[in-house]
Amino acid sequence: MVNKPLLKVAKNSDRYLIEVANEELLKGLVPNLNLLATLPITDLVVTSPSTKYDFVSRYFAPRIGIEEDFVTGSAHCGLAPYWSQRLNKKQLYAFQSSERGGELFIYYQGDLTYITGKVITIYKSHFNELLL
Repeated sequence: MVNKPLLKVAKNSDRYLIEVANEELLKGLVPNLNLLATLPITDLVVTSPSTKYDFVSRYFAPRIGIEEDFVTGSAHCGLAPYWSQRLNKKQLYAFQSSERGGELFIYYQGDLTYITGKVITIYKSHFNELLL
């Protein structure tokens, strides 16, 4: 990924957000997952503008065993304020460009991000009250 032009790089306590120039660059990324796993952050989100969507993204977290996530709600909670401010829009249409991929409809206002779209249940669990 080092050989690709980066428009912006931002970091919070556990994530890098990297913007590349266009969707073709984003789709063509072949990350060095071993190297990414050595970074002092949990995950990496790469994003770009798109012609069909407001923005597209990819999500990598090899440090915690996720090479590339299919569609990541938590990442879009961080992408929403970024793109909302950049595009001056509260309603955003996004696509996570993974192998399976997925469209997200996002409404961002203030500090709240609402995300809708089709979902696939990967894990299902029930929590029972623990009595001591």
